[in-house]
Amino acid sequence: MKFIQYNARLSLFMKPVSVHVDLLNTGSDKVQQKKTAIIAVFFACLVGILATIGAAASYRAASHGTSVFAEMRNLPVIAEFTHFATGEDNLGGNSAYAKTADDRINILFLGVGGDGHDGAQLSDTIILASYDTKSEKFAMLSIPRDLAYPIGNSQFRKINNLNAIYEAKYPGEGAKKTAEAISELLVIRIDHVIKIDFDGFATFIDALGGVDVDVEKSFTDSSYPAPGHLWKTVRFEAGQTHMDGNTALEFVRSRHGNNGEGSDFARSRRQQLVIQAVRDKLLSMGTLANPKKISELYNVISGNIQTDLSAWDMISLVPYVTKLDDGNITVRVLTDASDGELSPANVGGEYMLFPRKPDWSEIRTIAANPFVSKEDEKKLLMPASPIALEIKNGTNYEGYAYQVTQKLKSLGYNVPSFGNASHKGYERTVLYDLTGGKEPEELVRLKKILDADVSSATPQELTDSDERAILTDDMAQERIKASSTQFLIILGESSLGLIQPYYEPSQN
Repeated sequence: MKFIQYNARLSLFMKPVSVHVDLLNTGSDKVQQKKTAIIAVFFACLVGILATIGAAASYRAASHGTSVFAEMRNLPVIAEFTHFATGEDNLGGNSAYAKTADDRINILFLGVGGDGHDGAQLSDTIILASYDTKSEKFAMLSIPRDLAYPIGNSQFRKINNLNAIYEAKYPGEGAKKTAEAISELLVIRIDHVIKIDFDGFATFIDALGGVDVDVEKSFTDSSYPAPGHLWKTVRFEAGQTHMDGNTALEFVRSRHGNNGEGSDFARSRRQQLVIQAVRDKLLSMGTLANPKKISELYNVISGNIQTDLSAWDMISLVPYVTKLDDGNITVRVLTDASDGELSPANVGGEYMLFPRKPDWSEIRTIAANPFVSKEDEKKLLMPASPIALEIKNGTNYEGYAYQVTQKLKSLGYNVPSFGNASHKGYERTVLYDLTGGKEPEELVRLKKILDADVSSATPQELTDSDERAILTDDMAQERIKASSTQFLIILGESSLGLIQPYYEPSQN
């Protein structure tokens, strides 16, 4: 389907449409059926847009004590239609058509319980979706609800509290304010935000006619919340599963499943699977050529979703969505796994997740370029050729050299020797190149992995043994145990984000 741009001339709409059907020409019949479907879709979209405008204007009129017609003129969609009708190109910075400096569109998705649920405005689903309009790549980054959000004075709140706090303070603007706060935290522009509650989610899936989800693992959750503060059991089998709205809601909400599906991280992954299934259903001709479904979807959007996207914005995004396929979609979930980006902590009796690198640099890097998968990211950290390291612990964390050794071995490095440095208290990790500059790429790679400083000191032969030694800046002698060692690493506080949690050693 070809969508007409905003700067198209209005006269295009004025041309009469002639539909001729030759019952004896089956080829022509198929063409006319396609034309009829396109025309039906267009008018269904038009009806949906008008219904959305009327509902929005009525709500604003009731809120502001003005007339429906007065508020209708103030709606963003009407202003955009004016641009459309007059042929103006400048649609404003918030339009989905607006050109961005980095050729990206970033949309924040928030899922809340809604009225009738405990913590109605807590956003237990937070997904940052990014689309690169140049490379036509799409990425989803799931942010766990327990991520610690800094509120100043060394205090933190769970990030899922943001929407509830802002919604109470700025009714109707909780989603927008949350997007602004997360944008500032991750140092990334967020162009639009969409917030949907449980009822809206289920209704939307039902309006689609259900979705087909590829369930990755079978699991059973015997503690799924039921009405009246009760519990019930839900089960899912691995494989392709058709889900209606309520089933899909149970699939994405379940938090106590077995078989590794009981964590918030597993739940985040399931949410991404459903979003992909929704995309597939939206792109199917069964949806695009069905005016009744399109009308139902618009009704759901206008009644159950809080967003700064206008109806025209949503339509303008459709051509981008149609270009997506599984080969150019990347999904990331921030986790506290051994190779994850987060570490758990107990803050005043409350479970929270903190970035392993306390300056947020690792998470901000992922948010800035979510199109790189964890697998590809790991490949970039692997040595291009066999490299032997010797690791010494210069921190006050007991056993830290062993932990870093295991981490670097998992990346493909050889570590013939590790142990303690001659003294503790290093603030910065120091990297000594024993190759004489023969491995410059590996030096740069290790410097990045360890957040290390590179020393120009050269090893000296010891007269009392076959070993070598490095004389550090504070005149301490560090012996190099293995003759094969190419890089000596003395670990300091700057590398703690690689393994250690964010909080202080006394809290371990």
